[in-house]
Amino acid sequence: MCHGAACAYFPPIAASTPIKGAVMAHGYGDDAASRRVAVLPDIYGCNPFYRGFATYLAKMDMRTFLVDPFDGLGELPEISREAAFERRHKLRDAEFIDNFLAFSNAENVNAVIGFCLGGFYVFELARRDFPGTLVGLYGFPQGMDNQDPLPAPFDYLPDISKRHVMLMGGLDSSVGPENVARLKTIAENNHAIDLTVFDESGHGFLADLDGVDPAARTVARQALGLCEAELKPQESNYRRA
Repeated sequence: MCHGAACAYFPPIAASTPIKGAVMAHGYGDDAASRRVAVLPDIYGCNPFYRGFATYLAKMDMRTFLVDPFDGLGELPEISREAAFERRHKLRDAEFIDNFLAFSNAENVNAVIGFCLGGFYVFELARRDFPGTLVGLYGFPQGMDNQDPLPAPFDYLPDISKRHVMLMGGLDSSVGPENVARLKTIAENNHAIDLTVFDESGHGFLADLDGVDPAARTVARQALGLCEAELKPQESNYRRA
């Protein structure tokens, strides 16, 4: 499982405002904030982990949109990998990205952070030259099967020019360590891909923010710090060497 349970590191989940545009989203924070961040969740959708994360960003003076890719596809009958993938297979990826870009334009979104499936979408947004900050965690550079498929990132990443940040675990069994290693080689030759690989981490390492293992907790908090540095107002963004 990627993320699901509420994370004690985040503040109590705040009330949100439903926003129905080209896609469905839950809005958090002050609509007048200059930083307007869209959060793209994993296959489990807008669960307590992501609601807490959206609340956390909103308390940092960011207008935050927790986007629901699965709007109209029903609730999960059970919290299981099988049920999540059954619903995920009903989602049309290319159509969703088209709709998300329309939503982003209408809501003046200037930053996107995506996890797992959402991280895969970050690669696609970079390919489409999204005009804002892009951050992904545990995206799938080899692509993901779908009835309305997007190009496999490996096919275009060597030549991409849109800067984007991707955080990966070197032992990610979902993405595949061999795919993480291949992405690392591509990033070494294309600096538009700002890649950080936590060599001893697997998939979903941000869930360890409130974990009991000190090493895993340190990695998670380092990763969150990198995300925060990118998502804060643009004048504070930086480029790591």
